[in-house]
Amino acid sequence: MRGGRVLGYVYVEAVFYNPFNYTEFVQGRHRLEDDRRNVLKALVDTDATFPALPEDVVEKLGLPIHGEVKAETAMGREKVKLALTVIQIEDRIAASYVIVRPRATTPLVGVVALEQMGFRVDPVTGKLIKGLPLML
Repeated sequence: MRGGRVLGYVYVEAVFYNPFNYTEFVQGRHRLEDDRRNVLKALVDTDATFPALPEDVVEKLGLPIHGEVKAETAMGREKVKLALTVIQIEDRIAASYVIVRPRATTPLVGVVALEQMGFRVDPVTGKLIKGLPLML
């Protein structure tokens, strides 16, 4: 709660790409339209470090799994799979690990990707604000 009102959830339209396909696009090997990608309504979660995607989306995109790690999630401590993706919000792009979650869970965008793209959440309006990307 803030000022007597409950803060709402912040959702964004985010595009998740297969990182290998996206790299081929950047290198001029094919068109962006040919990339394996998925446009999703994702919850911006400033308590989450990494983005998270449902397992079926990870499979559809063919995201490479980089192993399993112990993590603190909303469900408590558990072992999670990490995959690699490229995320686009508006005109900003970030490469990030993504936590693989069970099917039909809500896609999340965490602070690592937001900071790479230079976004922050305005606590008053609940909207994303653009800053400078790749702040050091």
